[in-house]
Amino acid sequence: MEQVRVVFLLFLISAVCSGAEELGEECPALLWVQFNSSCYAFIYPASKPSLNIESAHDLCKDIGGDIISINTQEENAFLLTMLQTKWKGSKKILLGMFYDTDDDSLKWFDKSAVTFSNWRQGQIFQGNLITCVTMDALTGLWDINDCDHVAVSSVLCKTLYTPGTTRKTDLKTLRITLITAFMAIVLAVPIILLVMHKRKMWPFGFSSRHSQGATHILPYSDDAILVDTMEREDYA
Repeated sequence: MEQVRVVFLLFLISAVCSGAEELGEECPALLWVQFNSSCYAFIYPASKPSLNIESAHDLCKDIGGDIISINTQEENAFLLTMLQTKWKGSKKILLGMFYDTDDDSLKWFDKSAVTFSNWRQGQIFQGNLITCVTMDALTGLWDINDCDHVAVSSVLCKTLYTPGTTRKTDLKTLRITLITAFMAIVLAVPIILLVMHKRKMWPFGFSSRHSQGATHILPYSDDAILVDTMEREDYA
């Protein structure tokens, strides 16, 4: 029984250590999904069934990110796949673009450079302060919209992936869960072994030495003495 406890303890310690290493190499929380050098979170706010650009921007800021920026065709394809397979329910999502009057151009809220675009054919950009950009969740194409007429039920947020950062909250939760599980196992193992012993339900074909119907001939039992006496008479 003591060996069983030790094995479980070593297993749980190993799980905590490996979990810490894994959590240290991923996104900041379980909410986020990693792709290349970025992390993404898709949110349906129950308290705000309709989001405009300002409320969506604030929501992403609250969880440590910003509204989605898309910098490559590969990233656009990844997000489109996620929207069609995992992040379902939205026909379009807001992109974190805004119109900068200083140089008459669209820029990302997260201040990354605009190095890629995927405009739907026929889209004409007319820069103004109420310009919003959305992505079609079925095609991955981008559309110009009037921010005053854009309302979405969900928001896609993005933050940079930083190798080596540890998800402290998640790691603490993992440790508490594993410690709780270990304590439950420590308490349960003696009870299980006692029940198995009483009911003679031993695994792997083993049975109790006191099992019903088992025959035990002791070295100095009456049967052994009788056999020994008969052998001596035959020898004589």
